[in-house]
Amino acid sequence: MFQNFLFKKILVIFLFSFLFISFVNAGDLTSTNFIIRDPIIGTGGDYGTSTNFKMFSSGNTLFSGVDSSSSFIGHYGFLYYPYVTTGTLTATPIGAQVDLAWPASTAGGGWSVSGYKTGKASVSGGPYTYTSVGNVTAYSYIELLPGQYCFVVQTLDALGYVIATSNESCATVSQVVTFDLDTSVADGENDPPYSVALGAITVSNSKVSGSTDSVNMIIVEGSTNATSGMVVTVRNTNGVNGLKSTSVPADDIGSSDGTIANGTENYGLCVMTAGLSGFVRASPYDSGVCATNSETNVIQGLTTTGENILSSSSSPVYNAHAEISANGAISGITPAHADYADTITFIATSTF
Repeated sequence: MFQNFLFKKILVIFLFSFLFISFVNAGDLTSTNFIIRDPIIGTGGDYGTSTNFKMFSSGNTLFSGVDSSSSFIGHYGFLYYPYVTTGTLTATPIGAQVDLAWPASTAGGGWSVSGYKTGKASVSGGPYTYTSVGNVTAYSYIELLPGQYCFVVQTLDALGYVIATSNESCATVSQVVTFDLDTSVADGENDPPYSVALGAITVSNSKVSGSTDSVNMIIVEGSTNATSGMVVTVRNTNGVNGLKSTSVPADDIGSSDGTIANGTENYGLCVMTAGLSGFVRASPYDSGVCATNSETNVIQGLTTTGENILSSSSSPVYNAHAEISANGAISGITPAHADYADTITFIATSTF
């Protein structure tokens, strides 16, 4: 009988221990930052702990699925951990700009990609200045001064939070000057040299650039990232002799500073103030009235050594534009020829 009593006592202790162990594993899980009430214990597996979290192996996953309310949605289980994958950013310098390109990022597990921010720094590693560029995979930084620049791309989720940052890609912007001449806005694709025909000039009808006399203007366009900007000079072949007859070189239409007037021989250029953008008129072309279709323009005589005609006010300039008027007049004793001509050269210079 004593043995029977002892057996029952041992059995009770064993059962109590078994229940106690089960109770411990089925209790609340707590840490410094959170508590999980009444977790569901699966078969097998184990868990690990630290100060801030508890992690269960696959055998003891608490639950798996999606739960939601009017204010939030919960994704549970290892399959629902959010993730994002980014591609490789490349930075390509072209003149005074750098073109960025990157593959679209992919995200899941509750994350979605809403757009990107590009970061620009003057040294590797930053600090970066960020620009929101939208949900695109390319962006260009323009009008950059010479030097090295480094870039990164941040991926944003649906709430605009950063969920990933790309690799860093650096590029060197070189010193650059671009300069273009045309004889009308529509001639942008043609290559120089150009011809500006003044046509038949009479003592009662001077010829100037514009629609009235059907004389083309000279279009000047330029860009530079030089800190000192750009200066444009102009010179001609014949100097003060201006327009010379090819058949009779001794005959010419002289070129000098002054005002165009019917019956007064003169030939030269002026810069129209209405078409200036980025450029300013340089001395000695910075005074006097100059306009399209005006037969009373104040012109500058051309020289073989050259004079300044445009500048960017000693600062970088991009997409600058100027319109230059060609002007010609004759007197009653100017020899009549159909082959008066001169060659004009424009030179753009910058100091870096």
